[in-house]
Amino acid sequence: MASESDSDDNSDPPVPKIFVANDAGIFSFDGYQLEFQDHPYAKNVAQYIPLLEPEPPRANNGTIAARQPRHDSKPRSWWQSQCAFRGLPSDGNIEEMQNALRGHEEDCISGDILDLLDMAKKKFKTRNREARESNWVHNMSDEEKATKDPRRYLEETFPAGSKSMETVLLTTHFVASIRETARELGLQCEYTHAPADGDAVLRMAKYWVVIGQDRATVIEKVRMIERETQRLKREQEEGQQELRRKNKVMRRKHMETEEAKAKSKDWDVTGSWRISCPHIEESWDVESLTMKIFVETTEKGAQMFAEFDFGVLTGVLRFERQEGDTITSSTRPMKSNDNDEEEKTEEEDEKEESTHDEDEISEKSSDTYAENEEDDDDDDEAEDRRSPTPETFYFKSITQPSAKHPTWNYRYRGEESGEGVIELGSDLELYSLTFCGPSGRVLKGTIGGSVFEDCTFTGFRVGDVGTEYLDIREEWANRNASAYENSRVDRWH
Repeated sequence: MASESDSDDNSDPPVPKIFVANDAGIFSFDGYQLEFQDHPYAKNVAQYIPLLEPEPPRANNGTIAARQPRHDSKPRSWWQSQCAFRGLPSDGNIEEMQNALRGHEEDCISGDILDLLDMAKKKFKTRNREARESNWVHNMSDEEKATKDPRRYLEETFPAGSKSMETVLLTTHFVASIRETARELGLQCEYTHAPADGDAVLRMAKYWVVIGQDRATVIEKVRMIERETQRLKREQEEGQQELRRKNKVMRRKHMETEEAKAKSKDWDVTGSWRISCPHIEESWDVESLTMKIFVETTEKGAQMFAEFDFGVLTGVLRFERQEGDTITSSTRPMKSNDNDEEEKTEEEDEKEESTHDEDEISEKSSDTYAENEEDDDDDDEAEDRRSPTPETFYFKSITQPSAKHPTWNYRYRGEESGEGVIELGSDLELYSLTFCGPSGRVLKGTIGGSVFEDCTFTGFRVGDVGTEYLDIREEWANRNASAYENSRVDRWH
């Protein structure tokens, strides 16, 4: 029976190579060329045969050329193949075979080898026809047969002259050739779109094709398939809706869990922050605003502070203790004599209150103490400049922002970026900064100064500060009233 499987086309043969033999030895054939010892026939071999009496090439002036031509060396198997194709003895060493080829360099393939080539072509065709036939009968599916050779498939399925109510169902991407062939053979062919989702096999198919001899039977089969397709589609949609519902519940539970975790612990807000402030960036044409937040633990309590660069203004800021932040009872030292403790506590409270008031005045009045002190001793002057830290900058039990304590007040000292003029008195104003987002990775705050009016800025955390250290007492003192006066005098001298 004629079919596409009988084609002489050598592309993608099931048997890629066959072997034939004669007196010279065993040759291989791949449908295109004959090879001996894995080498095909070469027409011009003279260029590879050395001269019997080599005369070195000379230059135009008659002298021996400095650069002599080189002959490509060939393996012994290559010389054997060239002798075999020309009907010459292929035994011996390379030199003997080269001598045998002298005078036969341009010879064509010998007649015996051409006969062997014809035999190889016939054998190759027969072997591949048998292999294709075996594959058709034993290995190929109906869909593969209908795609490869629709005429042969349909003629074998519905023999001429037979009458049958049977139908075949194919899942395939290719409908046109199958439908046209069925029409030519007098068969009924109808198709419908396969469902887009569902079973993996069905997802690969583009169409479901029904073929048979009775039209009513074929149409009813297609209608039944369409009803089943609709049912499967509804089930798939319901399944997808249920999956979306479950995913939504899982996401909600995950968010609730993360929120609970966030509320149960402090946020680590230390690190580098990228800041955005439209008012500053647009008014002064600056960019890359930054802030670095640090936390330091001391004997008197933890401190949280930062250095910032807002383009037009740079400096440091210090966060104040949360309202109601006190040492918890579990952290208070226990003493055997409670009465002595109460009496001593009253005295200490008076002293601490007095010290606290002095510290507040010292820091927040722009260090007037340092201005009035006229001591020439360097150590005393340095100690005056680094005045005591106000108690409000020391934390007790609340040491980090959290979901419960996201907003923190702060004061800052800074200077203009241009001439470096210190913002004297900036620490008298109180501003706020709120941490939000997942684990406090986003912030929003306010700031103001003589350079610009109060404005809002936002930011997000971009990295850690590593081992970087900031001496906040030093940086704070470097921007006090004395530093402002010294800078003012230097600008005029």
